[in-house]
Amino acid sequence: MEMQEFSLELRQDVAARAEATGDFTESAFSEVVAEFLVETGGFSELIPCPFRQTGMKVDGYAFVPDEATLDLFVVDYEGNEEPATFTKTDLERSFKRLENFFEKCLTRKFVDEIEVSLPAYGLARQIFDEASSISRVRFFLLTDSILSDRVKDLPSKEKNGREWSYRVWDLDRLSKVMASGEPEEIHLDFVEMFGTSLRCLPAALENADLQCYLAVIPGDWLARIYEEWSGRLLEQNVRTFLQLKGGINKGIRQTILKEPENFFPFNNGISTTAEAAEIRNVGGSMEILSLRNFQIVNGGQTTASLFNAKMKDKAARIDQVRVQMKLTVVAPEKVLDLVPKISRFSNSQNKISDADFFSNHPFHVRIEGFSRGIWAPLHGGSLVQTHWFYERAKGQYGNAKAYLKTAKEKEFILQNPKTQVITKTDLATHFNTFRMLPHEVRRGAQKNFAKFAEFINEKWESADVEFSEVWFQQAVARAILFRSAEKMVQEAPWYSAWGFRAAIVTYSISLLVKRLSSVQLCLDLRKVWLSQEAGAGFKEQILTIGELVQTALGEGAERHGVKNIQEWGKRPACWDEISRLEFPIVESLKSDVIGIDEAAEERLDGRRGQRMMTEAEAQIRATELGGPHWTTVAQWASSRDDISPGDGQLLGVASSIPRRIPTPRQSIRLLEINEKYGVDQQSR
Repeated sequence: MEMQEFSLELRQDVAARAEATGDFTESAFSEVVAEFLVETGGFSELIPCPFRQTGMKVDGYAFVPDEATLDLFVVDYEGNEEPATFTKTDLERSFKRLENFFEKCLTRKFVDEIEVSLPAYGLARQIFDEASSISRVRFFLLTDSILSDRVKDLPSKEKNGREWSYRVWDLDRLSKVMASGEPEEIHLDFVEMFGTSLRCLPAALENADLQCYLAVIPGDWLARIYEEWSGRLLEQNVRTFLQLKGGINKGIRQTILKEPENFFPFNNGISTTAEAAEIRNVGGSMEILSLRNFQIVNGGQTTASLFNAKMKDKAARIDQVRVQMKLTVVAPEKVLDLVPKISRFSNSQNKISDADFFSNHPFHVRIEGFSRGIWAPLHGGSLVQTHWFYERAKGQYGNAKAYLKTAKEKEFILQNPKTQVITKTDLATHFNTFRMLPHEVRRGAQKNFAKFAEFINEKWESADVEFSEVWFQQAVARAILFRSAEKMVQEAPWYSAWGFRAAIVTYSISLLVKRLSSVQLCLDLRKVWLSQEAGAGFKEQILTIGELVQTALGEGAERHGVKNIQEWGKRPACWDEISRLEFPIVESLKSDVIGIDEAAEERLDGRRGQRMMTEAEAQIRATELGGPHWTTVAQWASSRDDISPGDGQLLGVASSIPRRIPTPRQSIRLLEINEKYGVDQQSR
């Protein structure tokens, strides 16, 4: 995508977000950019926290406790048709204002002078209170300008015992990531980073698609590599797993601290992949010089624990640690197919479920199918029917229209407006809000998504028919209500806590859902789907609840001695208190709610329809596979000597396709048998 085209699309995305939420464009820009960069590993989180004072500016932050790291963000958004050039002077000025803010936060006088109701007070107080645990500060600049070619690098420095490093995401760098939906390429040069190569042993494999090697990597090397690229090193499925299970393993940490020389025999090592490797043979000894797109697919906890020890335990002898490393070099054209499989099978002993391998989970595929095939009801006098476009992978929306000709692109945009895109993390945020888990939502997009993934996977295994067209329509309705609440809160006269909107919205909706369920009622999601808008009663009710929640968040944090309201919102105790708030139900809400029994009947109808659809799809698939395939499966299964008589008879029926056609229910069982005994199993 050309830079000018990307710039235009980014401005349109920002304008659409600002219009939908009532945000200022600079805040909308940081939201749009952060969504992409969090998912692709650019950083872990961005919590909005706008603050301006002479010589100081901050727009967001994130604490990364496991890495003893504080991320601070400053945003520069111009929204110009012709992108401006960001000079070295501009760069130094922006970072200086961010540095000044951090250093001021280390003084009690400055912290005490900040208005307590501002988000910046919570951030400043947390920095002041936890200063001793911050070993590294990463300063980020997000801008829609283009960094001058004269700026070659931004060297890190040490100040008062802390490492300060600088990261710039300008328009050029953003375009490469956001237009493709892929993370930046990682180039690991061992010679440049450590002054020497990494010795290895090749595995004798005759496979054009991959080559395997074994190496022993020093612990301090691995920690340094993680320090440089952090979560971007971890294959996305592993990142999800660590969000769910926690990044630091206590057993690993104890070995690092007390028995570093025994780390190699005690630890299983790490499994890694790369798209290309520069390897040389020196006197019969193989040495790895560099790796392109290096990824850790198993061993994320090991790697994170080593880095954590380096940052937090200065006495840790990580240079004495040795880690076994299995490296698989995969041909670039095979990466999307092979790397997830390597990740999945190498993690099998760690009980990583399908929830952690979620991008291609059949749940996502089904919801994506609904989003492309179901037309939303006409509304607002429009004569053009539209879809709600579900992105199960970042960049799908942009990719879908990237190669269309002008007329077709206009048609696509009319039928799939940008304001009707729902991402995976959006889906998780809305769903867990309505599940009354606002504290999980407030833990951040990735951790909340991991929680959502765990629930969906369990539900899918027990009753995948739950995820029907009705479920999809209700998901859209939840998105409409959530986005409406965002705009209502942003424009409310009582909304003074600039930056706490996200917490107020998710807690307010969860509180309303809880109150309604206590009297056997729920929001009428079907009505929202049919009208494609939030009802007047819902809007009025959210405004009354939101004001209560805003007050309760501040008072609760103060009562429990939590200086940062954003952090208080992540605690179960916060929801425990807010869930007990009393408020009057407005009269107008009656037209926007239905009985729980009626809602359950709607979901039941959806499950019935999905079951029929699933059975029909299964029958088509079983028939398409054909008699010869089922004959092969039957032979393979009988050689295993563990097939039941009933399944054996069923395979006999399938083997005679097309003369005999299995019933829909028989077809479902056949596909289950195929997964267990199928031809794919033989090659594994």
